[in-house]
Amino acid sequence: MVLSHGPGGLGAIRSLARKGVRITALLLEQSDTARYSRFADKVIDVSAANNLQRDARLLSVLQELECDGAAILTTSDVGVSFLSGNRDELSSRYRFTLPAADLIDALNDKSREVALIRSLGFAVPRTVTQLPADYADLAQTLRFPIIFKPHSFAEKDLFPKKNDVVFDLAGLEQFYSAWSHALHGVLAQEVIPGPVSYSWVCSCTYDQSSELLDCLTRQKFRTIPPEFGTSTFSECRGNDAIVQLARDLGKRLGYVGHAGIEFRWDDRDREYKYIELNPRIPGEVGFDMACGLPTVWNSYLVALGENVSCSGNAQKEGLAFHDMHRDILTLRAVRVPIPKILGIQLAMLFKRTSGLYLAADDIKPGLVVASRFLRDIWQAGIRKIARKSANRESAEDPKSA
Repeated sequence: MVLSHGPGGLGAIRSLARKGVRITALLLEQSDTARYSRFADKVIDVSAANNLQRDARLLSVLQELECDGAAILTTSDVGVSFLSGNRDELSSRYRFTLPAADLIDALNDKSREVALIRSLGFAVPRTVTQLPADYADLAQTLRFPIIFKPHSFAEKDLFPKKNDVVFDLAGLEQFYSAWSHALHGVLAQEVIPGPVSYSWVCSCTYDQSSELLDCLTRQKFRTIPPEFGTSTFSECRGNDAIVQLARDLGKRLGYVGHAGIEFRWDDRDREYKYIELNPRIPGEVGFDMACGLPTVWNSYLVALGENVSCSGNAQKEGLAFHDMHRDILTLRAVRVPIPKILGIQLAMLFKRTSGLYLAADDIKPGLVVASRFLRDIWQAGIRKIARKSANRESAEDPKSA
C-alpha cells in the first residue's frame, strides 16, 4: 500500500509493480497523478478539506480494508506524521518501517533537526532558528544571501513556501515587512555560495540495524525554485564522500527506512554540509530504479521485516533526471529566452534521461501532467493579455489622467 502524495507516490507504485507487487494507492490529494497509473491495482481517494478530516478518513479506510499483513510505504511528510501518530492502531494489521517517533518529530521540525544534526558532529550551514524582532539584528548574525524555511509542514498555512531567499539588506527588510505575522514559524540560514552543482542528493534505505543498503547519489544542475529548490535536471554520479556521510548519519541517528538526504559542498571549509533529511520516499525515487538501484524494493522488504542486503548493482553513471515542464518554468524564471529554452529541451531528448512522470510503459500520468501544464500556460497567457489591455485602457482614459 502506498500513501501517495506528490510524484514520489507514482515513482514508488511503478517501481514496486515492476517487481510484481500488487499496489493499493491511497491518494492524499485529489490531483495526485498516481490516480492515472496503470500499475495501481486499486485507487482510493482519501483527500479532504483539511488535514484532520483527511487523517480521520485515511485511518477509517485502513481499518476497513481487508489487507492484513500488507506493507505501507509513504511519500510525504504528512504521510509519515500520520503513520507515526497511529502506530498502535495500525501495527497489528499492517507492516511498515519508521524511525522512532521522537526522531521523526525532530526531523520534521527544522529547528530541532539542525540542533540534532550538529550535535552528532555533522557540519550544517550557520542557522538562526528563532528570528529576532529587528531584521538588522539578523543581518548582523548571518551573511547574505539568507534563505528562510518553515519550521515544518505544519506551518504551511502560515508560510506557504518551500523557501524564500533574500540577497541584501533591502530584501531582508521587505521580507520582514511582508511576513511579520509568520516570523515565529520560520528559520533563517546562510546560503552556501557556489553553483547549483555543489548540491548532492542521495536516496537510500536503512535496515533494522540502521545499516545503509543501496544508495543512489545524484548531482543537481537545475532546480525549482531556481538554485534553491528541488531538481528539474540532475545526473546520476557516484560520490563516495556522500555515501559515507549517509552511512554515518543513518548509524548515528539510529535511522530505519527510506530517506532522501541532501548535502552541499562548501568551498570555504572544503567540506560537505548537511542540508536536510526527508524521512520518506522522495519525489524523484523512480529515477533510482532507472539507474539500477532498487531502493523502494529494499524499503518494501525492510517494512515486511525481511533480511535485506545491498543488491550489489552499480548505478548507471551519467543518466539524467529531467522534469521537463518544471524545467521550462525554472528557465523562464531566470529569464532564459524561449528559443534557447526550446533548444535546451530538444537537446535533452538526445541524452539518456528518466523523467518524473513520463514512462513508456505507463503513459497516462505523463499525458495528464502535460495537459495541465499547457492549460496553465494558456491561462497565464490570457491573464497577461487581459492585464495589458486593462493598462492600455487606463492610460487612454482621460479621467484616469
